[in-house]
Amino acid sequence: MQAKTIGMLGARTMGWSVNDYLFATLLVLSVVSGGVCGWQLVRSKKQPEKATSLSRFLTATLLSTLIALATLLSTPPFQVGSALGTGLLGSIVGSSLAFWVGVMGTRFWLGHLFVFLPFAIPLTFHSGNPFPSLFGIMVGNLLVWFCLGNVWCPYGLTVISLVAAVGLARHHEPAIGVSKHLWQALPLLLSFAGWLGIGGLGAWRRYWQGDVSRSASVIVPSIVLLVGSALMGYWGNDWRFVTMTLLACFAAFIAQEIQQTRLSDLTVLLWVGLLTISFAVVPATDDLRLLGGYGAALASIALSWLTVGQDGEGKTLKQGANALTTFALFRFFAEIYPLRTPRADLYTHYTFAGFLLGATVPVLLMRWMEREHHFVRDLWVGFWSAVAPLVLGAVWGVKAVAGYLAGGIAATLLAQPFNPLTLLAGFATALPLTALVEPVSDLPRKIRAWILVGAAIAFALTLLIDAFMKRRRESLGGE
Repeated sequence: MQAKTIGMLGARTMGWSVNDYLFATLLVLSVVSGGVCGWQLVRSKKQPEKATSLSRFLTATLLSTLIALATLLSTPPFQVGSALGTGLLGSIVGSSLAFWVGVMGTRFWLGHLFVFLPFAIPLTFHSGNPFPSLFGIMVGNLLVWFCLGNVWCPYGLTVISLVAAVGLARHHEPAIGVSKHLWQALPLLLSFAGWLGIGGLGAWRRYWQGDVSRSASVIVPSIVLLVGSALMGYWGNDWRFVTMTLLACFAAFIAQEIQQTRLSDLTVLLWVGLLTISFAVVPATDDLRLLGGYGAALASIALSWLTVGQDGEGKTLKQGANALTTFALFRFFAEIYPLRTPRADLYTHYTFAGFLLGATVPVLLMRWMEREHHFVRDLWVGFWSAVAPLVLGAVWGVKAVAGYLAGGIAATLLAQPFNPLTLLAGFATALPLTALVEPVSDLPRKIRAWILVGAAIAFALTLLIDAFMKRRRESLGGE
């Protein structure tokens, strides 16, 4: 037995596994991407806007690489093979291509093609347990989103909605037989159809008509999305996928029609209705698990791609995509951490406190970020958006984290306009790391109180540093 153990350790230390080679390859590609970005930054000093975008993306690349290296530890929640770090690095490689082609090259729809690239990692290398890779993909895109700002919003929203749908698809269909390599086929096919629809719409604008009406900007991508879901229905001999896609596209069309009216604020009722339908469209006896939130995840993909196809911000469509995506991520969280008895109902005070904080903290952080929009504050907001649910988990456990995330979903519906970035950062950390901090909630109350005190002191220091940097910028501006 001892000789066998020594042999296994020797094989582990002397030879690299496929996952090790994959991690090393992606790490090299990330470093190369950062090097190219730095080289272009030096050359673009006379172009302030380009230099700003390059410096922001270079920061995102460096942060992602450092976090990925931290996941090399083989202790929970990290695993042997560094699946979380591999997904993070893969996300940065895909984001790099999207950045150069879509943001810097102004070929927006073509840049969107590279959002699919990172998903080849969980499909090919981690099909047995794709979740760590999916979390890494989400974290990587959120880092880029915080660094680049609103320019990354369409890319980030589509990737994160796809992460939620792929995760719920995996829960629906266990990886056995041929399905081991097909468990994310429907979300990917629907997203690829959305990409084709946006590409077709862009080609029509650019080469033929030159302009597209507001209705056409929804109808054209909707047709392609429906074709994609129908192909999947034909392939799997199950046409229920088409129902959710059709309902999402119909809701998007109605939202666009009322966007310019006095009733535009009431579109929130439309998204609540779509969310309700995603739970009721399939009978409870069916095994598709639309009742578990999979339908909401598919609808969020359709709406996010329709949002991308708008000339303007498409606020009403973005509101629906945000609501459904955050809800799908909440169902993702509930699948990973089953909330057994005592349940995470609002009559338990831990959950209720988490709900109130979730409904207010992301909104306050968002308002603070928008009050004076600069790079350092964006990074501070990203840090505290990620840390807030983990502090709750360490003090009060999983039920408090569930309440926090549910409160954030309420905020996306009620606080208008709401930027979901701060809430999505909480999901990105709460999903993989709640298991790491939850044992702390069983420690004596005095220790948990000191955790809260430490978090409060750290936040106070954040405010002091921010005030100092603000005064320094004002003094330099005065000179």
